[in-house]
Amino acid sequence: MSLAELNRKYFDTISDSYDTKPWFAAVNTQVADELRSRLNWIGIPFANTGSSADGSEVRLLDYACGTGLMTRTFGPYVTRTLGIDISPNMVSTFQSRAASAGLPRSTVDAVVGDLFDKANPQPAEFAGKEWWDFDLATVGFGFHHFEDVVHAATQLKERLRPGGALVINDFLEGGDVLADEHGRPVEGSQGNHAVHKHGHGHSHSHGHKHGDDGTHHDSLDHAHKHQHNPDSASQDFTKHDPELRKKMMDSIVVPHFTMDGVKQFFTDAGFVDVDVVTLKERSYMEFGGKKLWRTILIAKGRRPEVAGKSEL
Repeated sequence: MSLAELNRKYFDTISDSYDTKPWFAAVNTQVADELRSRLNWIGIPFANTGSSADGSEVRLLDYACGTGLMTRTFGPYVTRTLGIDISPNMVSTFQSRAASAGLPRSTVDAVVGDLFDKANPQPAEFAGKEWWDFDLATVGFGFHHFEDVVHAATQLKERLRPGGALVINDFLEGGDVLADEHGRPVEGSQGNHAVHKHGHGHSHSHGHKHGDDGTHHDSLDHAHKHQHNPDSASQDFTKHDPELRKKMMDSIVVPHFTMDGVKQFFTDAGFVDVDVVTLKERSYMEFGGKKLWRTILIAKGRRPEVAGKSEL
């Protein structure tokens, strides 16, 4: 079974419970608040910020969109959002939430698709002009599921206009701390506790190294490829379920990233003005019956400008 199919299978299974827990809502709020405070850092003109440099049309590609964390985060500052996810059930959830919020599909929409299949690098369904020249592309908690992160970043870069930005978040290697039964951090437990995933048979063509910044984190969270499939009942991924845990493990390629590693694969993909930072505080999470605090990183890079065109 291909990695894409393993991802689809896992996220179809968990789509109903994916981000419904109170702790997950808190994580989403942390991420959204941090990114919204860094609009200038991202380096493109947004809409509705009150600045004289505001853009009149700002288009977002939310890849591996899941239930729409990045869409909700940047929604006030863009004028059009298109999402893509490998999981049909997650796309359904994305669309239903957008509809519940009163957002017309002419403003916010998502479809099932895969831009990273090397056997089909230019899918016909994404050949239309509406799928090119985005101002911003985002991936929320998704890169740890991608088989070749340089290829993934490159494919997203090609969908951006010159000067457009890619923004991602994921987990920092070495940033986990175990939590006790009451959710309190366990002193001296920093390490990699969410997922231990090595030698799983997938190609690691992502041009990054583990541990080169002295930290070690993992990634057992994934807000990016989800949807419900008729052949799989939705399950709660926070509970200890050996079968569900196997699906999760099968869907993860590399469980965490170093900051230097992320900078490297952004650079290898051809981005400039690359930067990687971590959220100021760890985030409490529960996975497979395990309670822990995790460190989230965010990264950005811009597609180089075409010679002779203005920076913004």
